[in-house]
Amino acid sequence: LATFNGARYLREQLDSLCCQDYPHVRIRVRDDGSTDDTLAVLKEYAARHANLEVEAGKRIGVVRSFFELLRAVPEDVALDAFCDQDDVWEPDKISRAVERLTDVDESIPRLYLGRMKIVDENLLPVGETARPRQPPALQNALVQAIAAGCTMVLNRAAHKLLACNLPDPNRVVMHDWWIYQVISALGVVEYDDQPHILYRQHQSN
Repeated sequence: LATFNGARYLREQLDSLCCQDYPHVRIRVRDDGSTDDTLAVLKEYAARHANLEVEAGKRIGVVRSFFELLRAVPEDVALDAFCDQDDVWEPDKISRAVERLTDVDESIPRLYLGRMKIVDENLLPVGETARPRQPPALQNALVQAIAAGCTMVLNRAAHKLLACNLPDPNRVVMHDWWIYQVISALGVVEYDDQPHILYRQHQSN
């Protein structure tokens, strides 16, 4: 989870992470130099949840922040999930990804991603993100970013491939589009047509 001045909506997101129905979840947060109450909220939750770890970082921007989180994933973690500060995850968000990424060849880099339920700032329904017209593939990934980082989950093979080959952040439009391009070229993309996340839209997105 990468945060920056996100105190307004952060509690709802943290609550949804702590209420996942999958029992083995670690939460690592890197704050990108927030000047609001974000760090206070994070420290409050870290004091109550032993599986939540907080890093108070310097301002380096969203792409670098997620790359730093990717580098910091411990060796014993089987799957990585990216998370934004202002959404809300449904309780089965992680278990659904685990279902799609396990009991398959773990040597192949795999990326799980999916659709989202679009909500307004008060979590009232607006609609759902569109289904891609073409299935996930490199030829589409080069020209269209259908993969939202907040839906992404990586298996260990995908993590190793990405973490060992991180590009110059200045040459990356967004971390999630780059990840989608790499895995669609060198691995397998698992697309979930059913949304498991409330994607909040507000004036500060």
